[in-house]
Amino acid sequence: MIEWSEKLYLTDSVKKKVKKIRKKIEKPDKIRFGAYLVTLNDNGTDLFDIYNILMFPAKHFKKEDTNVKIVGIAKDEDEAKLLVIEMIKLITANGTPLTSDGLKEFFKASAK
Repeated sequence: MIEWSEKLYLTDSVKKKVKKIRKKIEKPDKIRFGAYLVTLNDNGTDLFDIYNILMFPAKHFKKEDTNVKIVGIAKDEDEAKLLVIEMIKLITANGTPLTSDGLKEFFKASAK
């Protein structure tokens, strides 16, 4: 199941394309443009994952037991990495611990 964070972090290059990107992810029949998605990771080791939007039609993301929470969107992989760095700076400045549970609480609180 794909879930969207209430507070999405975006790079400047995708701010005008967010609706189009969201629509393509929710109905990924013919994704023909590039974007990278930053998601929370639940494996207990990593904090975030970065996926190319072209991966989302894959069967893995359609499984009911697969939960993906999208928290950021960038134009390319380099921008996505820079976005993650900025997000970590904001999270740590807030005093939130860099753990899976800390990130979940941060994004839950930032949605309010």
